Amino acid sequence: MKMNTKIEQIELALKEIELVMRKLNIWSDGKNRPDDSAFLSQSPFFLDTMNFEQWLEFVFVPRFYSLIESGSKLPENVVIHTYAQEFYRGRWQEYKELIQILMKFDKLFAKA
Repeated sequence: MKMNTKIEQIELALKEIELVMRKLNIWSDGKNRPDDSAFLSQSPFFLDTMNFEQWLEFVFVPRFYSLIESGSKLPENVVIHTYAQEFYRGRWQEYKELIQILMKFDKLFAKA
């Protein structure tokens, strides 16, 4: 059985993130897109201009697809799940599946 390449694993995880967000009804299919100025933020996760779910849908997922498609160097360290845990504090059970897939995504970039 062929082992998936890291790129294939990343693409699969991105698809799983979208799928889980759809299941939770937090993927807006572009309907909840912030205005263009929100994308100029210099804050981590664009905290000052959009909520976490918007950031996942409109920044994080598209940016990773763009990096992959362009053949650009991927980040060496990714830690998203801890922010998700904080964002969903008190609602972990409801968002457990999303937090878990984000943790799985982060592990794809962990140093061995």
